[in-house]
Amino acid sequence: MNTVDLYADIVPGERAAGFLLGAHLTHVRSIFARVLRWNGTLGPLREAVARCDDWLQAPALSGNGERSGQSFYYQRGAVELHFDGHGTLVTIAMFGGYRGTLFGKIRVGDELSNVTDFCDLFFDEDEDMHYPTGSAMTGLAFGAEFEPLEKAPSQRIFGIYIFSQPAAA
Repeated sequence: MNTVDLYADIVPGERAAGFLLGAHLTHVRSIFARVLRWNGTLGPLREAVARCDDWLQAPALSGNGERSGQSFYYQRGAVELHFDGHGTLVTIAMFGGYRGTLFGKIRVGDELSNVTDFCDLFFDEDEDMHYPTGSAMTGLAFGAEFEPLEKAPSQRIFGIYIFSQPAAA
């Protein structure tokens, strides 16, 4: 895990881009040796990410809107790594510029309907994300249009997200 691999396979709930979910920030710290730290003087975060060809670091945004943990953006946002407040890698997100595949076939930019060859999808309106139906496939989500596949069958995947599942209580 010393380099980013933009061609690595995407394995839900496990790994992508050369990184393993669950890894601690201290184990991958060397890859961020030349990281640019984001602050307001660099402009809005999205714009700063779009201009950065290497690594950009910013505080992570949690589900409740507060900043907790760290996020790292690579190659103009082709890969995002999100570490929680304990320094654990909990989400890897791939966007335009990422060339690896999911299931050996699905890539960022493909039609979302291609995913249904592998699993059914449901659209979560609260999170504006598409998830596999049922519990057989966990740790995977897709960013596409903000409506169900049935309403927009030709929508394209703009992001593939893999994430750790919370421990059972």
